Amino acid sequence: MLENKYESDRSGNQMITMTMKNMNNTWKARLWTAFLLAGLMNISFFLSPTYAVNVSIGDKYGGGIVFYILQPGDSGYDPGEQHGLIAAVEDQGRCVAWHFITSQEIGGLKTEIGAGRTNTAAILAQSGHVASAAKLCADYVYDGVSDWYLPSRDELQKMFQNKAVVCGFCDAHWSSSEAGPADVWVNSDTGSKGHYHMKSIGINVRAIRYY
Repeated sequence: MLENKYESDRSGNQMITMTMKNMNNTWKARLWTAFLLAGLMNISFFLSPTYAVNVSIGDKYGGGIVFYILQPGDSGYDPGEQHGLIAAVEDQGRCVAWHFITSQEIGGLKTEIGAGRTNTAAILAQSGHVASAAKLCADYVYDGVSDWYLPSRDELQKMFQNKAVVCGFCDAHWSSSEAGPADVWVNSDTGSKGHYHMKSIGINVRAIRYY
């Protein structure tokens, strides 16, 4: 009887041990499953496509205010994805000379929409450059956004045409487009082309960026 009881107890202990092992294995399996799912969720988050931008003129977006949405024929236009131009919420300078080098033309500075970024880079790269309206824009940082530039003539004119939605935009502002060795295009309310001022005259500076 003692032997039978011993065998019975041993069998019972073995069953309990096996049950505990099964429970441990089950919990381990559940934990691995949970970790795997969490990993897959993180991977899917980083690999998920970004949603297309869909904003309107006057909307606050990307550190400023949307003032123009690119149209067919504009550089950077994509029929499947909205792109446009954003104006800074404030002037980066007032009564500022365009450049302290006033008698030498940089050359190659274009006037069309999409040219402001390359114009700004060319101005900053001019030999002897120290300070300019373009540098004020390139140095501007707002709300973590730092890719600002001085608008081209046509970009500036679009901003002027929609000045009602751009904070505090009034009076003359510099573009990044030269009109000759000593002159630069500025905005105008008399037509789409604008007019030009001498580089040494102090007027206002408003940065823009592309989205």
